[in-house]
Amino acid sequence: MTLPDGHSYSLLMAVHLTPALEQELQNLAAQSHSTPDQLAQHALEDFVAYRRDLNDAVKRADEDIAAGRVLQHEEVVARINRLFESR
Repeated sequence: MTLPDGHSYSLLMAVHLTPALEQELQNLAAQSHSTPDQLAQHALEDFVAYRRDLNDAVKRADEDIAAGRVLQHEEVVARINRLFESR
């Protein structure tokens, strides 16, 4: 499906906004010379990328824990203290 802005989308979805958020979105769109739809699209792209990166980081941390690649809090504090003492 091609929309009037020239972008092709396979899924259209409705997002229900509070009146205050809708007004803020409209204000930001006017200030940035974009449409509310464009701003919402960019915001969702950023949010999805953030959540994907967060999920990947948690997965890597879980793998590190399972593989024993972790330090206890006390060891981290001791290493930091030694670092400061050596200066």
